[in-house]
Amino acid sequence: MAKIIPAKPRGRPNKAFAAFFKVLKSLPDDFTAWLSLENKSRDRPHVFLVWKERHAFMIQVAETTQQLAESALQGDFFKQDESLGPEDLGRMESDLLENFVARSISLLGPLTGELPLKRLVVFPNVREGTVDEVVMLRSGETHASYLGLHQIQLAHFARRLEALAAAALPEPGLHHLRRAFTPESEVPDSFVARTPLDRNTAHGLPPCFLDFDQEWCVKNDLDLLPDHEAIMAETPATVRLVTGVAGSGKSLVLLYRALLSAKLHPEARVLVLTHNKPLRYELERRTKRLADLPRNLSCTTFFQWAAKNLGKWEERMWWPADIERAVSRLKESFPSLENLSTAFLTDEIGWIKDHRLLARERYQNADRAGRGTSLRGGQREEMWDLFLAYQHDQKEKRATDWHNIALRFHEAAVMEKSLPFPCFDAIFVDEAQFFAKSWFEIVGAALKPGGHLFLAADPTQGFLRRRQSWIAAGIDVRGRTTRLSYAYRNTRAILRFAREFYESRQEDGENETDLNVPDDDLLASISEEGESPAVIRVPSPQEEIARAVNEASALRDAGLQPGKLLILHANSSLESALRSSLERKLGTNQVHDAKSGPVPADAFCTLTTLNAATGLEAPIVILLGMDQLLESEQDLRLSEGDRADLRRDHTRMLYMGFTRAGQRLVLLRSGR
Repeated sequence: MAKIIPAKPRGRPNKAFAAFFKVLKSLPDDFTAWLSLENKSRDRPHVFLVWKERHAFMIQVAETTQQLAESALQGDFFKQDESLGPEDLGRMESDLLENFVARSISLLGPLTGELPLKRLVVFPNVREGTVDEVVMLRSGETHASYLGLHQIQLAHFARRLEALAAAALPEPGLHHLRRAFTPESEVPDSFVARTPLDRNTAHGLPPCFLDFDQEWCVKNDLDLLPDHEAIMAETPATVRLVTGVAGSGKSLVLLYRALLSAKLHPEARVLVLTHNKPLRYELERRTKRLADLPRNLSCTTFFQWAAKNLGKWEERMWWPADIERAVSRLKESFPSLENLSTAFLTDEIGWIKDHRLLARERYQNADRAGRGTSLRGGQREEMWDLFLAYQHDQKEKRATDWHNIALRFHEAAVMEKSLPFPCFDAIFVDEAQFFAKSWFEIVGAALKPGGHLFLAADPTQGFLRRRQSWIAAGIDVRGRTTRLSYAYRNTRAILRFAREFYESRQEDGENETDLNVPDDDLLASISEEGESPAVIRVPSPQEEIARAVNEASALRDAGLQPGKLLILHANSSLESALRSSLERKLGTNQVHDAKSGPVPADAFCTLTTLNAATGLEAPIVILLGMDQLLESEQDLRLSEGDRADLRRDHTRMLYMGFTRAGQRLVLLRSGR
């Protein structure tokens, strides 16, 4: 069966196109067809069809009936002034084809020689013999071929296309036509981190497009506004999930689909959510590179969305260091928790809030599967008392944390229904593996009945201890998941290095079948081997900073373009010192903080913490602080469960950091 994108026409096609689509689907699998998404547009033909990746057809479907065609051939004695002649049949369709090709060449530049493209007007409701008569009478007035399909055998259509096929298209010609017919599928060079560094400034590089799986995921089921008379208040949202290996284009697919949804439905409201600011700013940067941000689309982090809906709060925000200090102090009053790490207890408090286990009995009876560390005897009772003490401590000090903000948001959106929800026709969630169950409930409350929920996620990069299934989060993605299997970002050497590190840290018998670690076939499919990651050992964490600054300075002196370098520090407490050193060496305006806003065009490098780097990428990545993460796993105060949890989280975090690099990865290490 032919490969068709999207898999079915948008909206309600007319009878003629519906009939032609059945014939189109019958073609063998060496045909690939793109359907125009602009149903009401008279500027783009209905179908762009390619046979064996080299022979191209531009097709327009005529609604002409058999009766009308016969009338045009025979003339109408009683309505001679109004009757159609043979020259009128297919004229509008063939003119559209000619105008499209001419406009495409003028916009994109002429090619050398004649463009070997077959223009084809098909008449699904007219017999082939009748169309042949029309062609004979028209005496070659048009460059388009006419083809009647009424009562045609399906296999005959493929043979006719093969006979009609023009000469093979040169590759530039195919790219030319793709850019003209599917401009929404083109991927700018600046989005491809694996582009060889010595070619970054070259002109005339062949354009890149979404691959078949990516484009299929972007363009299917894009009708956001169904017949509202058929939509009831309890109609569930349509859910889709895209997952895949690092660098397979999950965020790109989400962004393209969101932009296309907003463009095709200007009356719809579309929301893109992320879990951190750097990713939000990166999505906004890419959006501006592709097109102006549609007025009906907004992009924000979950907590920025919460703040916009809740308004300002008076309490002082506690950050991770504040929370750990408070928990470390409070846990001294609970003897049974003495051997549990502060990090685990802090995470458990967050887990209680994320799952809204806000009554003692609910927490006591909650299923803690996947939490890693078990609570025995009276530990769960004292854990609840520690939670209450923590909440009371915050209240006394007029402080709060982001988990509390999420609770307030949930209370207003889901429980009290005091917010102007539902109000969105489609919501797109990037890095959805970091979203808590209660967050998804808020998302569900904001979606209109029958709305669309689109998730992009990679559990391999999930290191915030959510560890929940989609079903447990209240989302059914069975049969609605697309897995992208090709890695575009990394060279083979970088991805192999990341995989070997990941596998070397897995415990015996550890079952993580849902993860997207690349297999041998995927590695073999990557065209570029690339250079092996450089591991540079220095005496101390301070020397790591000094060496990173020198490496960045040397890259700039060697002519590396601005924006091609990403520097990650695994230790957030040393990020400020690293930034100061870089600014002294390179200049203040040359170092961009990924959490502060979109990347300025003239900034040489971007800097952020490792845990905020999901969704980011660059041709060159320098990573510091790795050994401080690994050494923290040896803390004697950790229980075996805590140690296993920490090891798993660090493994995923570092794997994510390694795979941010497209061409070159530099690791600075100071541990044993």
